Amino acid sequence: MKVLAVDDKPMPRRALVSAVREADPDAEVTACASAEEVLALSDLGSYQVAFIDIDMPGKNGIQLARELKVLQPTLNIVFATGYGEYMADAFELHSSGYLMKPITPDKVRKELEDLRHPLTWSSAGRIVVQCFGDFEVFVDGEPLPFERAKTKELFAYLVDRRGATCTMGDIEAVFWEDRAGSTSQRSYIRTLVADMRATFESRGLGDVVVKHRGVVGIRQDAIECDYYAFLAGDPIAIAAFRGEYMRQYSWAEMTLARLV
Repeated sequence: MKVLAVDDKPMPRRALVSAVREADPDAEVTACASAEEVLALSDLGSYQVAFIDIDMPGKNGIQLARELKVLQPTLNIVFATGYGEYMADAFELHSSGYLMKPITPDKVRKELEDLRHPLTWSSAGRIVVQCFGDFEVFVDGEPLPFERAKTKELFAYLVDRRGATCTMGDIEAVFWEDRAGSTSQRSYIRTLVADMRATFESRGLGDVVVKHRGVVGIRQDAIECDYYAFLAGDPIAIAAFRGEYMRQYSWAEMTLARLV
């Protein structure tokens, strides 16, 4: 989680940063002393939460929040102030929260647990797999193009299996259900497996797909995935799940039923 801590006074600013870090030790906190300093950040769009003091010289916290809502509509803005008279302005801005000083880790923690805009799970790994919503695969931050839509679906099914291998017959039964059983379908699946392996090998990722005689799977530890992070109890991945899982594939409904 990337967090902005904005206060023009050094001591309250340090206290705010300390409270955020104690509330979430994994948070990446950037401290700013003015609205101008915030607006000059080159990576402003990557922040998810901003704790903002209101009474600041130049542009005050309310004015800064109005600009941030335009620049970054999903930014969670939490006002951190010693004044109660700005609550109406904060309500009008649809802020995520309003904290009265002194700011404590418990106050910050409660705000982070109930943000207006849920956090989006992300990862810095080479292969990032998105299962929540539509299924997508990213390599080095770019969508991975699959030559065939069915190849992408095959990889999605193997991700859903969480590293467990499956036979050609297993895949055939999932993809074609009551129409499974033909020689041409088995041959087509072998083509999909070869295509999938070639897709990853072309990016220098030949160890992702595991192929043995008659079975195929993936190395679960070779990818980073919101579904896997969710199952591991990652709070951001849990917040990122909004009731949709690989929604383009009907067979994924069984897994979705276990998640909701």
